[in-house]
Formats: sequence, C-alpha cells, structure tokens
Amino acid sequence: MDKIILEIRDKAQELLETGQVEVVIGFTAGTLPGKSTPCFITRGEDCELLVWDEGCKNNLANYLVKEKRKAAIIVKGCDSRSLVNLLTENQLSRDRVVILGAPCPLTEGCEGCQIKSPVIYDYLVSGKAGKTGEDDFHDVKTFARLSPQERKEYFYKEVSKCIRCYACRNACPACYCRECFVENNLPQWVGKSTQLADNLIFHLTRALHVAGRCVDCGACQRACPMGVDLRILNRKMLLEVKELYQFEAGLKEEQELPLNTYDPGDPEPFLAGGGEA
Repeated sequence: MDKIILEIRDKAQELLETGQVEVVIGFTAGTLPGKSTPCFITRGEDCELLVWDEGCKNNLANYLVKEKRKAAIIVKGCDSRSLVNLLTENQLSRDRVVILGAPCPLTEGCEGCQIKSPVIYDYLVSGKAGKTGEDDFHDVKTFARLSPQERKEYFYKEVSKCIRCYACRNACPACYCRECFVENNLPQWVGKSTQLADNLIFHLTRALHVAGRCVDCGACQRACPMGVDLRILNRKMLLEVKELYQFEAGLKEEQELPLNTYDPGDPEPFLAGGGEA
C-alpha cells in the first residue's frame, strides 16, 4: 500500500504543478484513528498529506458535481462507477476531470462489493485488481424468505430511527437534484416530520429514485448517525433491475440507464390488461 500512496502523491503533484488541474480531490488523515477524510489539495507540496488506507471509505464522486474547478479525483471501484453514472447523466464534463484510479484500499471490502478496481480512469496506479466475485444477493434472498409481518417489522424499526437529517441523501452521488422532493413545499410531496408515515415515504421514494443508478457503495448507510440500515432495500432494487434489464449501474461509459429511457414497445405489465391494446 505504501507504493500505491507514493504513486498517488507523485501523480497528484505532477497534475497540479503542470497546471493540468486546479484541485485534487482525495483523502487525508482524519481527526480520529482509522478515519480518513475527504480533502481538496490545490498546491503540489500539500500532496504529501494524501493518504490511501482502510479509512478511505467515502465515495468521492459526490464532491465533483458542485466542483467548478478543473479537478483530479482519486477513485476506487465504487467511486468510478458513480462517475460513469454522472457522465452518463450529463452531470459532469469529461474534459474537466482527470481520473486517478487506484485499487480499493479496504482489505475486507464492503459486503456485496463486486468491483474493487476503477472501471474508468486516465491514470491507473499499481495495476488493476480483479473482481471480488459474483454477487449472489444472498442477503436479499434470505430477507425475502421472512414473512410479510417480519419484513414489515424490520422496515418499521429501521425507519422509526430516522431523524430526517438527510445525511444519507447528502452522501449519495446519485442524489444531486438542485431541489430535492423533500424540500418542496408547493406541492409538498412528503411531510417533514419524523413520524413513521413521513419517514417511510421519504425512504421508499429515495429507493425508487436511485433504482438503476445506485452502485451499492454503502455511503448512505455509513453516513447515517442513527444507524438506520435500509441497504437491503437498495440491494433489492439492484437485483430487480439486474433481472429485469440485465443491467448493473456504472460499469460501462456508453451505458443507457434503463429507467431513464423510454421505448414505446416497453412491456407495461403494471397496466390493466398488461399494457396490451
């Protein structure tokens, strides 16, 4: 890992000192042991502050949408998949970002992680690691075998913890809307209280909003100060999209997001009569 961070620092310094970028988005040591924090480096000599270790868990793609300067970003597998989505959805200009790819520094990886190496990059540090293996969604399938009452009780328990701080939304690279539906008052799509019904609508709507776009980076779960664990809901949507459309988000630059496109010939089984004339 020492060799990797040295390569990262050298390349970041070169990009800044040659004027190829104005800022490098990466990680630096946090204030707590084992917790690295996102940082914005603008001077070559400060690249020594960059780290690449077990604490580098945030999805840095989240910081690019609002960045106006030409930027370099250090990415692992899930960050790069989010970048692909942002480029596909025209939220980024490819010529304003330099992608510095590196193998994921997390030794154990995240549960369900398939891709530990960047799928898109301009510079790749220390070669490319392989896939971690096929995700069989055993957690989703196990959860599905619970009774309807047990599943309901699980979601009610988790949702009832939510204090509506929106940390999950703010940490998510797929949630970049300038005005979120939860902040809209005319019309007010969802109540702003922390009552169970309002919380349910928020979390279910968000799950549908990121369906087919979520890369399962876990940023939402890690950001939650209340320990709300609804990742199983997002992973259920991942499985549905994969089975219905044979699609996984963020793997190909030329991809079309299945839920962002419309074909008059699309089957519509949810309509009366199955959508047939």
